[in-house]
Amino acid sequence: MPGIIVENISKRYDAVTALTDVSITVDNGEFMVMLGPSGCGKTTLLRCIAGLEQAHTGTVHLGQRCVYSAFAGIDVPPRERRIGMVFQNFALYPHMTVAENVSFGLRIRHVNKKQAETIVREAIRVVDLEGFEKRKPRHLSGGQQQRVALARAIAANPEYLLFDEPLSNLDPKLRGMLCAQLKRIHRAIGATSVYVTHDQAEAMVLADRIAVLQNGRVAQIGSGKRIYRFPETAYVAEFTGNPKTNILKGEIRRGEDDVFFIPDADPYCVIPVTDELAGLDGRYIILHVRPEDVEVVKKPTAGEGHLSVLAVDEGASGFAHLRLGDQLAQVLTRTGPGKRLSVSRGQIVGVRFARGNVYEPESGEIIGSFGYGPDELGRLDESRWALQL
Repeated sequence: MPGIIVENISKRYDAVTALTDVSITVDNGEFMVMLGPSGCGKTTLLRCIAGLEQAHTGTVHLGQRCVYSAFAGIDVPPRERRIGMVFQNFALYPHMTVAENVSFGLRIRHVNKKQAETIVREAIRVVDLEGFEKRKPRHLSGGQQQRVALARAIAANPEYLLFDEPLSNLDPKLRGMLCAQLKRIHRAIGATSVYVTHDQAEAMVLADRIAVLQNGRVAQIGSGKRIYRFPETAYVAEFTGNPKTNILKGEIRRGEDDVFFIPDADPYCVIPVTDELAGLDGRYIILHVRPEDVEVVKKPTAGEGHLSVLAVDEGASGFAHLRLGDQLAQVLTRTGPGKRLSVSRGQIVGVRFARGNVYEPESGEIIGSFGYGPDELGRLDESRWALQL
């Protein structure tokens, strides 16, 4: 049963169009992450679901109930939508204790005192803040304050939880810890949840499914694995790179025994790709390859690239930046977990592109994928993702 259904939502601010014909269905109990850069419309969409913004077209259903319809003139007030919201700003009352902040909404609704105490105690337990009930916000860390804000939302017993970049003001280490806690809390309470972020790592950790937004439209919806491995557009491929991914324009050429990619950035560079791309001989394309799918050849032949090593990360991430010819374009490569790349700055290496995706250069739409085994393609709908030649 669907938890949230958004259909054909459009929203304008004077001459600026924030959302254009957006439709998203969030399953009951699902954790959906809306991912995109600043200004893509994700927060506006969240506020339309909550009733804090009024769309110009479309409908919003929460479960079986229509809470907004531009055509029918339906607009259920936010307080009647059974929604809990957690914002980027913690919005805690500084003069109140943790328990008083969590119970604030219950007092407004005139919930029985004993019942409210039970609800507050359980909400504080769920967010792991037992023993902090009498502390005031100034005596809490940023992560603890955010958990108080979450407990306050949980205490209202919402059917739907909406998160507007709640971790963006916290340091990276704390964000990672709270991501794991949010996932645990979601499983514990089971509320249908929509989470807005620009952080790809957060999205991959938290989401059951991810909706990538681009310029007020939905670019792709799918599992984290599908979006990471099979982006439907070059935009999605580039945005979901962390720290970046390889997006190169160039031409496919077929030799006697091999198939090569010739990048625009260095027309004298010849990079081997799989035979699946042979049917694109002579075609100009956008090629997308994740860093871990770039194979480094330490003693390259004439047909294996010849790129110079610009920089090497000797830490756990294992990234190496390889320069294409005399231009500033780079190819990023990465080792697998626990392995060392064993290259040094200034070294000349070759590369092979083991697997990736191919896009139309004008539209950015996918042509197909290469280098994947039949089992993996089959699990992700082979009829859609096999290379269309």
